Amino acid sequence: MPALKPVLPAELQAGRPGVYEFSVRSARPVDWVWGELTSDRPLHWCKGIRKIEWTSPRPFAAGSTRRVHLGPGVSADELFYSWEESETLCEKAFYVQSATAPGLSRLAEKYRVEAHPDGGSVFTWTLLIEPVGGDRVIGLSAVPAGLIVKWLQRDTEKYLGSA
Repeated sequence: MPALKPVLPAELQAGRPGVYEFSVRSARPVDWVWGELTSDRPLHWCKGIRKIEWTSPRPFAAGSTRRVHLGPGVSADELFYSWEESETLCEKAFYVQSATAPGLSRLAEKYRVEAHPDGGSVFTWTLLIEPVGGDRVIGLSAVPAGLIVKWLQRDTEKYLGSA
Protein backbone atom coordinates (compact mmCIF):
# COMPACT_ATOMS: atom_id res chain seq x y z
CA MET A 1 0.00 0.00 0.00
CA PRO A 2 1.53 3.39 -0.96
CA ALA A 3 2.57 5.62 1.96
CA LEU A 4 0.88 8.98 2.47
CA LYS A 5 2.41 12.08 4.02
CA PRO A 6 1.70 12.54 7.76
CA VAL A 7 -0.51 15.34 9.05
CA LEU A 8 0.43 17.45 12.05
CA PRO A 9 -2.33 18.09 14.63
CA ALA A 10 -2.20 21.87 14.02
CA GLU A 11 -3.01 21.28 10.34
CA LEU A 12 -6.35 19.67 11.18
CA GLN A 13 -8.09 22.95 12.03
CA ALA A 14 -11.25 24.36 10.44
CA GLY A 15 -10.53 27.19 8.03
CA ARG A 16 -7.21 25.78 6.79
CA PRO A 17 -6.86 24.77 3.13
CA GLY A 18 -8.26 21.32 2.40
CA VAL A 19 -10.01 21.08 5.79
CA TYR A 20 -13.74 20.33 5.95
CA GLU A 21 -15.85 20.28 9.10
CA PHE A 22 -19.46 19.67 10.05
CA SER A 23 -21.39 19.14 13.29
CA VAL A 24 -24.45 17.04 14.02
CA ARG A 25 -26.63 17.41 17.11
CA SER A 26 -27.94 14.19 18.63
CA ALA A 27 -30.48 13.56 21.37
CA ARG A 28 -28.19 10.76 22.57
CA PRO A 29 -25.59 11.37 25.32
CA VAL A 30 -21.85 11.60 24.72
CA ASP A 31 -21.16 8.01 25.79
CA TRP A 32 -23.70 6.58 23.31
CA VAL A 33 -22.33 8.53 20.32
CA TRP A 34 -18.74 7.78 21.37
CA GLY A 35 -19.68 4.11 21.69
CA GLU A 36 -20.84 4.15 18.07
CA LEU A 37 -17.52 5.68 16.97
CA THR A 38 -15.42 3.14 18.88
CA SER A 39 -17.55 0.04 18.26
CA ASP A 40 -16.60 -2.95 16.14
CA ARG A 41 -18.59 -1.28 13.33
CA PRO A 42 -17.69 2.43 13.53
CA LEU A 43 -19.33 4.67 10.92
CA HIS A 44 -21.57 1.80 9.78
CA TRP A 45 -24.16 4.38 8.75
CA CYS A 46 -21.89 5.91 6.06
CA LYS A 47 -22.80 4.27 2.76
CA GLY A 48 -19.39 4.91 1.17
CA ILE A 49 -17.56 2.93 3.87
CA ARG A 50 -17.76 -0.82 3.38
CA LYS A 51 -15.90 -2.00 6.48
CA ILE A 52 -13.65 -0.72 9.26
CA GLU A 53 -11.57 -3.13 11.29
CA TRP A 54 -9.49 -2.30 14.33
CA THR A 55 -5.96 -3.67 13.97
CA SER A 56 -5.03 -2.84 17.58
CA PRO A 57 -6.44 -4.50 20.69
CA ARG A 58 -8.75 -2.74 23.13
CA PRO A 59 -8.57 -0.48 25.05
CA PHE A 60 -7.98 1.99 22.24
CA ALA A 61 -5.72 5.00 22.79
CA ALA A 62 -3.18 7.14 20.96
CA GLY A 63 -1.15 4.68 18.88
CA SER A 64 -4.17 2.50 17.99
CA THR A 65 -4.60 1.50 14.36
CA ARG A 66 -7.38 0.41 12.04
CA ARG A 67 -7.97 -0.45 8.37
CA VAL A 68 -10.81 1.05 6.34
CA HIS A 69 -12.26 -0.59 3.23
CA LEU A 70 -14.04 1.87 0.95
CA GLY A 71 -14.62 -0.18 -2.17
CA PRO A 72 -13.13 -2.91 -4.33
CA GLY A 73 -9.37 -2.60 -3.98
CA VAL A 74 -9.56 0.69 -2.04
CA SER A 75 -8.38 0.62 1.57
CA ALA A 76 -6.44 2.76 4.03
CA ASP A 77 -4.41 2.17 7.19
CA GLU A 78 -4.99 4.74 9.94
CA LEU A 79 -2.89 5.68 12.98
CA PHE A 80 -4.55 7.48 15.89
CA TYR A 81 -2.22 10.12 17.31
CA SER A 82 -4.69 11.58 19.82
CA TRP A 83 -7.35 9.97 22.02
CA GLU A 84 -9.16 11.55 24.98
CA GLU A 85 -12.28 10.39 26.84
CA SER A 86 -14.35 11.95 29.63
CA GLU A 87 -18.04 12.08 30.57
CA THR A 88 -18.67 15.35 28.75
CA LEU A 89 -16.05 15.38 25.98
CA CYS A 90 -14.44 12.67 23.85
CA GLU A 91 -12.04 13.27 20.99
CA LYS A 92 -9.79 11.20 18.78
CA ALA A 93 -7.74 12.04 15.71
CA PHE A 94 -5.79 10.04 13.14
CA TYR A 95 -3.97 10.35 9.87
CA VAL A 96 -3.83 7.82 7.06
CA GLN A 97 -0.40 6.19 6.90
CA SER A 98 -0.98 4.36 3.63
CA ALA A 99 -3.80 3.93 1.12
CA THR A 100 -4.63 2.30 -2.19
CA ALA A 101 -6.78 5.29 -3.21
CA PRO A 102 -5.10 6.82 -6.25
CA GLY A 103 -4.45 10.55 -6.23
CA LEU A 104 -4.43 10.98 -2.45
CA SER A 105 -1.47 12.76 -0.84
CA ARG A 106 -2.71 13.23 2.76
CA LEU A 107 -5.82 12.43 4.77
CA ALA A 108 -6.59 13.01 8.44
CA GLU A 109 -9.74 13.10 10.55
CA LYS A 110 -10.82 14.20 14.01
CA TYR A 111 -13.98 13.10 15.81
CA ARG A 112 -15.17 15.24 18.71
CA VAL A 113 -18.26 14.46 20.80
CA GLU A 114 -19.27 16.92 23.50
CA ALA A 115 -22.24 17.34 25.77
CA HIS A 116 -24.81 19.90 24.65
CA PRO A 117 -26.06 22.28 27.40
CA ASP A 118 -29.69 21.46 26.53
CA GLY A 119 -29.08 17.69 26.68
CA GLY A 120 -27.81 15.19 24.20
CA SER A 121 -24.54 15.78 22.41
CA VAL A 122 -22.84 17.35 19.40
CA PHE A 123 -20.61 15.32 17.09
CA THR A 124 -18.08 17.35 15.10
CA TRP A 125 -16.23 15.62 12.25
CA THR A 126 -13.17 17.39 10.85
CA LEU A 127 -11.39 16.08 7.75
CA LEU A 128 -8.23 17.13 5.95
CA ILE A 129 -8.22 15.83 2.38
CA GLU A 130 -5.23 16.67 0.22
CA PRO A 131 -5.15 15.19 -3.28
CA VAL A 132 -1.88 14.79 -5.17
CA GLY A 133 -1.09 18.04 -6.93
CA GLY A 134 -3.31 20.05 -4.60
CA ASP A 135 -6.45 19.89 -6.73
CA ARG A 136 -9.78 19.07 -5.11
CA VAL A 137 -10.50 15.85 -7.01
CA ILE A 138 -9.85 12.41 -5.51
CA GLY A 139 -8.44 9.61 -7.63
CA LEU A 140 -9.63 8.21 -10.89
CA SER A 141 -13.29 8.73 -10.02
CA ALA A 142 -12.91 12.52 -10.34
CA VAL A 143 -15.15 13.02 -7.30
CA PRO A 144 -14.65 16.43 -5.66
CA ALA A 145 -13.50 16.14 -2.03
CA GLY A 146 -16.28 18.49 -0.92
CA LEU A 147 -18.89 16.14 -2.39
CA ILE A 148 -17.47 13.19 -0.46
CA VAL A 149 -17.76 15.23 2.75
CA LYS A 150 -21.38 16.15 1.91
CA TRP A 151 -22.21 12.45 1.54
CA LEU A 152 -20.63 11.70 4.93
CA GLN A 153 -22.53 14.60 6.49
CA ARG A 154 -25.85 13.51 4.99
CA ASP A 155 -25.47 9.93 6.24
CA THR A 156 -24.32 11.11 9.69
CA GLU A 157 -27.19 13.59 10.07
CA LYS A 158 -29.66 10.89 9.07
CA TYR A 159 -28.28 8.40 11.62
CA LEU A 160 -27.19 10.49 14.61
CA GLY A 161 -29.66 13.33 14.12
CA SER A 162 -32.55 10.90 14.44
CA ALA A 163 -30.97 9.08 17.39
